Amino acid sequence: MAATVGAELNSTFFADVWQAVGSEVIIFVVTLVFAVGIRSLSNTKGAAASTKAGLKEVPATPKFVSGAAAKSVRSSGAPQHREECQTPSPSFAARSARTSPAHQASPRQLPVARRGTPADLLNEIVEGTKEQTSLKFAAKALQVYQDELLVSLKHGGLSIRDVARSSRHSPLELYSTLVNCAIRVGKHHLVEALLDDMVEQGVNRPLAFYESAMRQLASQKQYHLALTMYDMLDKDGLRPSAITCSCLIGFSAEVGELQRAVSFFESLSAMTTPSIRAYMTVLRVHAKRQDFEASIAIFRDMEKRGVAIDSLVLNVVLATCVAADQLTAVEQLVSEADVKSPPITDVVSFNTLLKACAQRGDTERAKSVLARMKARRLRPNAITFNTAMDAMVRGGRAEDAWGLVADMRAAGLNPDKFTCSILVKGLAKDPAARQVKAALTLLGETEGACDASLKSTLYHSILESAAQVKVASGDTSLAAAAFAQMRRFGVAPSPGAQRLVVQSLPGADLKDIQA
Repeated sequence: MAATVGAELNSTFFADVWQAVGSEVIIFVVTLVFAVGIRSLSNTKGAAASTKAGLKEVPATPKFVSGAAAKSVRSSGAPQHREECQTPSPSFAARSARTSPAHQASPRQLPVARRGTPADLLNEIVEGTKEQTSLKFAAKALQVYQDELLVSLKHGGLSIRDVARSSRHSPLELYSTLVNCAIRVGKHHLVEALLDDMVEQGVNRPLAFYESAMRQLASQKQYHLALTMYDMLDKDGLRPSAITCSCLIGFSAEVGELQRAVSFFESLSAMTTPSIRAYMTVLRVHAKRQDFEASIAIFRDMEKRGVAIDSLVLNVVLATCVAADQLTAVEQLVSEADVKSPPITDVVSFNTLLKACAQRGDTERAKSVLARMKARRLRPNAITFNTAMDAMVRGGRAEDAWGLVADMRAAGLNPDKFTCSILVKGLAKDPAARQVKAALTLLGETEGACDASLKSTLYHSILESAAQVKVASGDTSLAAAAFAQMRRFGVAPSPGAQRLVVQSLPGADLKDIQA
């Protein structure tokens, strides 16, 4: 009886359980069977697609792939694809050394495209870079291209142009974005690699693409690479615009390719009237080459084309002529510029002319230049007086040079270390007692402006001049005064100066001098 009751209770219990969950169990089993069927059908289609893809011709591996091209691929791909990806070309192998440490750590593994189709990756790079302008995302975009997009192309036997057909963006947009990212994050070495990829993928590179890249490179002072971009532009049969040609003049000048800068200027000049900036750049190039004839030719071309010439342009040309020791040319240009209305000469122009006179030791022309400045009511500066003094000293007119010191003071200017150097240099030829005394006074006034080396040089020169005066007149006071001032300002006499003092000052003890 008890057994019968137990059986009835168990039967009732299972009946209740089945009534409560039976429908859910049936639904679960049906769903599971359906899912297994779908999975089997998908695997069958994938195997057929893989077999078919294995017969396709795979395009050349883009050169941009770096150390990222060395990560493992899922085993679902065809075996021959895995082997091809693990043998990178030498060009990207060289560049892989510059990628992140994470990539360098596993050089024999290939990355796997993790997100969507190649078209999705292309869209992600272009659109993501527009939406997120940070350097971090720019670096990420380069990584997605290296680690995922190129690998997807390799596995699918596709080209960028194939992918772009199902993308919202063109191959040119992709590579323009990547070049911009490479420049922004400072990976400039990748720019050439990206252009190599464009060539291999058959992506057209219009003039605007090159010019945009050159501007970006120039903004980061990558002038050599900007010129390399021009070489590729030229190889593609394109011709730069006038604005780009003007920039190329500057790029060439920055990297010291002076003849190339001149060639770019000539090309620009044939297209249109160069900007004042282009003119100034090529004038500075000619200055570095000391090509005064070319500088004057540019100056005449500016006049012919009606380009506004100011004192800055004039002074660059004058300085080039002075460097080439062309006094006559300098004087002619200054005279022409001085009679223009209004005159374009300034104090710098006349100082440059004075420098040309000083190089020749032409004292009369130097005096004439000072007179012309006074007539023009141009206020001379310290450089004016120092250069004029130099002309007098070189021309053997030391007395006139000392006279200019008074004129300098009258103009409200104080002698400086350059004044001292010029005048002391003049003492060496024919020292006079009055000039030696004046030099000691002047050197005392400018002592604070002279460094230790210059002071030592000047005092030793004055001491030698004082010794010459002693020989000529028998006056030993100058040598004693020079030596005393040296000691007072902490200038240590050289062994030669010590012997000179002993010879010039009878009774002087060498031990006292050395002390």
